[in-house]
Amino acid sequence: MRYDEWAAIGHANGWLGVRTEDPATSRRGASSLAVRAGSQRALLLERYAAGSMTDEEAGYQSGLSSRPRCCYWKRCSELRQAGYIRPTGAERMSSAGVPQQVCEITEDGRMTLNALAVAR
Repeated sequence: MRYDEWAAIGHANGWLGVRTEDPATSRRGASSLAVRAGSQRALLLERYAAGSMTDEEAGYQSGLSSRPRCCYWKRCSELRQAGYIRPTGAERMSSAGVPQQVCEITEDGRMTLNALAVAR
């Protein structure tokens, strides 16, 4: 099974990014991958909703890049894996002078943000 297939299955079953053959502990632990109000994923998703950007730009704009031990780029990767953001095909240079992909929010990402807003 390809990664995108098991990630999609995990997302559909509520345990994002976990394969059906993974141990029950992994499936239970994956529930922490949900986007919750005020979480790092939610803050990043809000930034992507404002416009297309790189992970670094989203990290800076959300304020997460200045938090000690915050790995905002991992949260961006998880948002991509969940289908909440996707690459646009464009690239921009990072602060280190390395090309980075530009991503945009998806319809699933917008629906998730709307659900968070309603829950508040």
